[in-house]
Amino acid sequence: MAIWQVELDSRDVSQYRKKLKNRGFISASYFSYNGFDLDKMRKLAKEGKIDAMRCIIGKSIRWYYLEQQAETARLKGELY
Repeated sequence: MAIWQVELDSRDVSQYRKKLKNRGFISASYFSYNGFDLDKMRKLAKEGKIDAMRCIIGKSIRWYYLEQQAETARLKGELY
């Protein structure tokens, strides 16, 4: 498990977002909206417990997390 970093042009974003979704990665905003603690998710990703993608688009940084691992971590109580 790891954190991957990708730098993208604005024209590549929609295509890459589809690839991430097909591989099971979900945007951090989705997790935030559904009550997940993003600070703890980022900490778990740095510890290597869940996979994460850090997408740099110009000056913007967007995080994506593997949905299955994030749900499992939440069920284990690691995200409270």
